[in-house]
Amino acid sequence: MGKLNMGILGGFSGTVGTVVGSTNKKGEDIIRAKSKKSRPASSKEQVSQQAKFGAVTRVMRGVNPVLKTGLKNTAAAENISPYNYACRHALKNAITGTDENPEIDYSKLLLSDGILSRIPDATAVMSNGLANFSWSDAVDNCRGELSDYVCLVVYNVSNGELSFSDGENTRAAKTASVTLPYNSVGDTLLFYLFFRSATNALLVSGSQYLGSGIVE
Repeated sequence: MGKLNMGILGGFSGTVGTVVGSTNKKGEDIIRAKSKKSRPASSKEQVSQQAKFGAVTRVMRGVNPVLKTGLKNTAAAENISPYNYACRHALKNAITGTDENPEIDYSKLLLSDGILSRIPDATAVMSNGLANFSWSDAVDNCRGELSDYVCLVVYNVSNGELSFSDGENTRAAKTASVTLPYNSVGDTLLFYLFFRSATNALLVSGSQYLGSGIVE
């Protein structure tokens, strides 16, 4: 705090920018820096929401390359990015655990969304550094063609590494393998699958969660 004998052109009172002027009981002109308002501590609800958002974004960032294909059309309809669409969906549908320690239900994550039919009996199994996928090629009474591409996703939720195949195999193949992403013993890997039209990249199926595996 500084004291002015003659003031600024005769003294001043009030606030000018970051400076506050006043007069004390002795009639002396005083200036001081404007005090900063302290930020209120985050509420319990804010802390909880931040924890949930952090848990969701850690996963969604890792699979973002897949979201750009799987959710492009759906997200564009709402004028938001595929990443933001996936995060919003996860916050609404995939949060479990407690407010203090939120967890993700990986089966509720959305990597793609569309009108092509899903396959009820798809599987994924780890073996010798590969994720071996299998699915039915049946297209009777469903929306889909044997020429549809299959998108296969392996995500290491422990370290954020991703492996995926898109456009390399068709629905007619019924089986395909994807090299596992970088991993260490004890890591948890997640497996997903969805279909994409070979003639219209925006025509996809909803993503299917095929389970998880622990690296041994």
